[in-house]
Amino acid sequence: MKEITKSEAARLLEFAVDTAKKAGMRLRGVRTRSVNSDAGNDVKLQEDIDSEKFIREKLAASNLPVIGEENGGDISLLDSDKLYWVVDPIDGTFNFLRGMPNVCVSIGLMRGRKPVVGAIYDFTRDEMFSGGAGLPLCINSRTVKPNWASDISQAVMMTGFPSITDYSTEALQEFIRAVQKFKKVRMCGSAALAMAYVACGRADLYREIRVNLWDIAAGLSLMESAGAVWEVHSANILEKPLCLIIKAAAKKEFIF
Repeated sequence: MKEITKSEAARLLEFAVDTAKKAGMRLRGVRTRSVNSDAGNDVKLQEDIDSEKFIREKLAASNLPVIGEENGGDISLLDSDKLYWVVDPIDGTFNFLRGMPNVCVSIGLMRGRKPVVGAIYDFTRDEMFSGGAGLPLCINSRTVKPNWASDISQAVMMTGFPSITDYSTEALQEFIRAVQKFKKVRMCGSAALAMAYVACGRADLYREIRVNLWDIAAGLSLMESAGAVWEVHSANILEKPLCLIIKAAAKKEFIF
């Protein structure tokens, strides 16, 4: 399949932005929370399922396949040359459950393992982050350019402990040793927003182990817009083929 044009990418980004905005506005109006599962360190809400259903119905107009957190999808798309959507209907589900901010809708368009465009809508703050390779990085349609820290001693690292984190003593000790190089370390409870914050210059590195494709797909496109560097590797969990290791930063020197 030939590469899409810049104008086509811009059109698809506008479509993603519109869909994410509508889904977020819908969630803003939800007053109740229905817990379907509360096992271990994870929580699943009925609102996640309902939100993904709403988003899939909107994305159907594009005639492109979808991989979503709640209803899955064809993982062979990652090794194909086809365009497909990757959806996190509520990123920051636990924040949403407890009434905290830092909750968003994340919609990314990918071709194989390559990000194309992405939209991340924080409906708690009415902030829409959007971008893609060759397209400007925008917050609420205004172009932004990141002003990243020049040295790691002044840099802010974003990270998190997802539900399948390795909490072994060795893993945590390694993490603590590494983060001491940074000025500050922040966790917001949303992988997508952590990536958005790095892309726009509010932070300088996002690193997380064992996140899923839908957590980061849209954010990768923002990184492309911002000119950041990033690496994605498999977490090598056989039963979770979309579980990944993500490192995205202002410069290569910040990645560990």
